[in-house]
Order: sequence, then structure tokens, then C-alpha cells
Amino acid sequence: MSQSNRLHNSDLTERAHRVRRNALIMAEVQGQGYIAQALGVSDVLAVTYLHAMNHRPEQPEWEGRDRFLLSVGHYGIAHYAILTEAGYLPEEELVTYGMDDSRLPMSGMYHYTPGAEMSGGSIGLGLPMAVGMGLGLKRKDNPAFVYAFMGDGELAEGPTWEAAISAAHFKLNNIIAIVDFNRIQADGPSMTVMSTEPLIEKFQAFGFHVQRVNGNDLTALVEAFDTARNHPGDQPRIIICDTKLGSGVDFLEGREKSHFVRLGADDWKRAHAALDAWRAA
Repeated sequence: MSQSNRLHNSDLTERAHRVRRNALIMAEVQGQGYIAQALGVSDVLAVTYLHAMNHRPEQPEWEGRDRFLLSVGHYGIAHYAILTEAGYLPEEELVTYGMDDSRLPMSGMYHYTPGAEMSGGSIGLGLPMAVGMGLGLKRKDNPAFVYAFMGDGELAEGPTWEAAISAAHFKLNNIIAIVDFNRIQADGPSMTVMSTEPLIEKFQAFGFHVQRVNGNDLTALVEAFDTARNHPGDQPRIIICDTKLGSGVDFLEGREKSHFVRLGADDWKRAHAALDAWRAA
């Protein structure tokens, strides 16, 4: 999407709803998945792809594109939902999610999916890859940005902080890191497994321009992404997004075990109905 074709918040609201709907469609195919994360981060991804990024879905390899690195590979379901909404994938392909020979594997993988820039899985690799890409773009005088999307669990990984030091040292102001801070990971609450707070002060100390926003507030997200792109100086940038797991589906928002969700057929119907009711409210 070119900078001249940004969406207004009312449009973003509807598009974020469709991202959530697409994620539910895929999860229902498998009867399980990382659906709570996908629902929680739909607003962030809608603003990233439909407002902030410069990209051409009809030319996924366009050299002038902004790069999006999905470091948390298990968020593939969320990524495919926004790639569909952004025009990279046909909606009818969503029902192949996780199947043999599908272009939509359960964990995001480079070469499989149009628009995918890295294979994610082992967390902590996204920001290091962003440093490499950022350096390469600088050396080619390419003005594109690299968006590195991470989960809060990755903030306990050593490579993340090594990359943060490097990004600041090399003055990579073409990196915009994004953290989905949903407070959960596979082993339990993120801050119980490994507390990484205070994040604002830590990333500032590492040389980043830091913003922290409500990741389910489209107005706040638009402002934060605009600020990140337009911030003067040579600092890398990071947006920490506090999101609500299961956002839009009330009975998933309060679910105790929400890292990986399994539901029966009736519950998927209930989830679709809850999402539609939430959008209409």
C-alpha cells in the first residue's frame, strides 16, 4: 500500500474485524490453534499493513517494499489473515491452513507464502535478522523500513538484546520493532517466566526511540506508527503494544489457558457469533 493510499480509522476498524474473522476461519479448519494471539494482535497488524507499510501485494519481491519479519512463527495464522486482507492471498485459500502442500503452514515460513520474509519458530531471531536487512538496505541507499514483529516472550532471549545493541550502534533508523505484549507464553505468564520490565527504560538505555501503546486502540496505533516512521534522528524505533488475548470474542478473552486453544464445533460457531456481536455493538 502506497503512502498516498492510507486508510482512515473507520476503514481500519472494519478491516481489523475481517482479519479476526479470517483467523477464526483458519482455526476452525484445524479445530485448534493460536487463535487468542491472532485476535489480540489483529488491530496491530491492520495498522501495520494497511496504514504504515509501503508494499505492493501484486509485486511481493518489489525492491522498494518495507519488510515485515514475523519472528513469532506460530503467529502464522494471524499473518495469513492480514496477508489475505492486504491482497497477497485469495480468501478461499484460508481453508487449506495447516494442510499438506498448503501455502499456509501452521508456522510462518519463507518461500511458502507470498509476502513472508522469514521462517519463524525459534524465538529471538526476528530482531537479529532485521539488523542484517537494515544494514543491507542502508548500504544500497534503499529508504525502506524493516518491521520486526516479536512476542513478549522473545524479550527474555539473548539474541534480541544483542541485536538491540547492534541496531543502535549502526544507527539503523530504518528498523521499527513491534512487540505484542499479551503477557502469556507457552510456559505461563510472561512476567512470571522471566520478568523483562521496565521495558521502556531498558530499550531507551539500549538507544531506541520507544513508544508503548494500547495495542487494541486503532487511533493510538496509527499515531504511534506515524511517529515511528517520521521520528528524526538515527535511532532504531520500537512500539510496545499491550494487547488483550482473544480480543473480540468475549469467552476467549477470559480463558485461563489461552496460549494454544482447542474448541469444539459448537464453540467455533459461538466464537463467530460473539465476534459479529462485538463488531455490531
